[in-house]
Amino acid sequence: MNNINSEIYVDISIIIGMMPTEMKSKISNGFIDFIESNKSNTYVSNINPKIPLREQNIRKETKEMLGIIYRDYLCSNEERIDLLQEENEELAKLEFEKRKLYNPDDIFKKKDLKENIIKQEVGMIEYKESIIKRIITKIKNLFHIH
Repeated sequence: MNNINSEIYVDISIIIGMMPTEMKSKISNGFIDFIESNKSNTYVSNINPKIPLREQNIRKETKEMLGIIYRDYLCSNEERIDLLQEENEELAKLEFEKRKLYNPDDIFKKKDLKENIIKQEVGMIEYKESIIKRIITKIKNLFHIH
C-alpha cells in the first residue's frame, strides 16, 4: 500500500465517522474494515469534522473515493444505473479521443507520407570531379600509379 492511499484512507475514515448512522449503516462492514486496516498511523488529516465538507480543501483522490462510496453504497438503484451509464459514456468518449489521437492506421499513413516526401526530395545527383582531380587522375593513369 503506498503512502498516498493510506493517507486517503485516513480522510475517508474521518468522513465516514462524520456520517449519520443510517447512512453509515449502508456501507459494507468489509469496506470499512479495509479502510481502517489500511489507513496511515502517522498522517494527520486536515479534515475538520466541525466544518461542512463542501467548505474544506479535500484531495482529488479523496473526492473520487467518496464518489465511489456514494455510487456503490449510498445512492438508490436507479441513480446507480444512471451513474454507471454516465461513467461508461465518459469512458467511451475518452477511449474515442485516445483512439483518434493514437490511431494505428493514421500513424502508418503519416509514416508513408513522410517516406514519400523524403523520396521526392532525394534524387540522383550527378557528381563531377573537379578539373584538378581529373588531371591528377590522368597523370596517375599514365604512370600506372594507383
